[in-house]
This record gives sequence, structure tokens and C-alpha cells, in this order.
Amino acid sequence: MRRIIFFDLDGTLTDAGPGIKACINYALDKMKLEKLGPESDWVVGPSLWGTFNKLGVPEEDLNYAVDLYRERYDVKGYIENSVYTGIPEQLSELKSMGYMLGVATSKPTASAISILEYFQLSRYFSYQFGSNLDGSLSDKSSLLQHALSTTGSQPSDALMIGDRRYDIIGAKSNLIKSIGVSYGYGSINELRAAGADCLIKETRELAIVVNKLLPI
Repeated sequence: MRRIIFFDLDGTLTDAGPGIKACINYALDKMKLEKLGPESDWVVGPSLWGTFNKLGVPEEDLNYAVDLYRERYDVKGYIENSVYTGIPEQLSELKSMGYMLGVATSKPTASAISILEYFQLSRYFSYQFGSNLDGSLSDKSSLLQHALSTTGSQPSDALMIGDRRYDIIGAKSNLIKSIGVSYGYGSINELRAAGADCLIKETRELAIVVNKLLPI
């Protein structure tokens, strides 16, 4: 029986906040709009189109805002990032236990692959699922449906791990169990309200909780 674990990227495997915020501010500055305030962790996780819309970018200018964001992100934003302490060890342990690992992120697939390669995490993952450049598949429900279909996995043999409610809601809509990690950018209250099957506060808990929730 093959068990597959899907990991969110930003806020779950890596602390991507600094790069994401800097690139959003770059786009906002270019568009002569007000930059992010101090309470801006909410921008890490959702799709860029929805984020820019909430920040006051008109519907007709959303693609332009995303293009500006990528103008900086593709050059240096993606490396203004750091791997959470303990993640490589946990991924290695999960693989040695027999789990297949995949990434399921709302960021473009090409960007996800670049990050995983730069931070030497790609060796742990058999699959990398991300959105398309036009924003399609950025919704976690659609993305995980696509991931299940591509891998030929049953929902009962899969698990989603993420730090935001979007990860949990996406998992539930596909009948996948989920783990919410509060060391990222989502609060325990957010993850609990979304219906996470289990919550963890530290990376060192990952392999233990995965084995309890979805034993090999």
C-alpha cells in the first residue's frame, strides 16, 4: 500500500515570508500603491491575484501586478527564503519509513522546483505540484484533485501538511486527512477552524504525527 504525503511549500518547508513581502512591495511601489503594513503575514499562502485584489489593485490590473511581482521574485525573491530547522531530517525520516513525498503549492511549478533545488530539498520529493502561470491550479482544492489524479493515489492513502487554512480546506474537499503546522504563517485558531485533523507546533513532530495519522 503506497502512502503519499503532500507538503505545502511556503510556511511549511521554508520561511518564504521575507521574499514574498519584498516582491509584493516592489509591485505595489511600481504601481504607486501603499506598501504592506506591519501586520502582513496574511499575504503568505493565498494566490497572488487574490492578495493583490485585497491590497487595492483593480481587477483589470491584477495580471500586471503579478508580472511585476515575478519580475523581482524570479531574480532574487525566491532565495530570500530559509528552510525551517529540522525539515531535511524529517523528510529523510519519512522517506526511510516508506512514504512517498510530494509538494503541493499555490506558487508556479517552475518557481517551486527552483526553490527546492536551490535549498537542496528536491532529492526528497517524487512529485512537485504547483499552479500554472495564468493562476490556474492555485486553488488547493483543484491542485490536490490534480495531484491525486496524476499520482493515481486514493484520498485514504494521502495526507496534506500545511500552515494555512487553504491547505486544510483543500485537503478536506478531496477527503484527504490533514496536519496543520503552526510554526508557519497560520495560527492554531485558523488551522483548527479550518478542520485540521491534527496540529503540530514544531518540525520535529512531523514524522511521528504522520505515522500516527496515516500509518504505513
